[in-house]
Amino acid sequence: MSALYLLAIVGSTVCMGLVDRRWRLFLFDRPRRAAGVVAAGVAFFLAWDVVAISLGIYERGDSPAMTGLEVADELPVEEIFFVLFFCYLTMVLHRLLLRVVLPALDARPVGGRSGR
Repeated sequence: MSALYLLAIVGSTVCMGLVDRRWRLFLFDRPRRAAGVVAAGVAFFLAWDVVAISLGIYERGDSPAMTGLEVADELPVEEIFFVLFFCYLTMVLHRLLLRVVLPALDARPVGGRSGR
């Protein structure tokens, strides 16, 4: 039994939280709203997983990097942490796009070149 995969997911989530905190992109901008959005995303994707498991579409893989612990039949504990990370990452990237990338594109001069 190993917790390597779980530690990688938790570590990535913490690093995403540091990025979020530094630029106040999502959770550190509006914590209540952000927590609700992430909770809704996690609930949706876990329900999706449960339906897929019940239909036989999804089953737990076997990896030496996983803990082997299951929350439910064929639903590893790592899946909950992955879904949480996935939802959080998506929203941080969305806010980064809205706050940094799109304004930078709008500020570009028409024609793509300046000074000529």
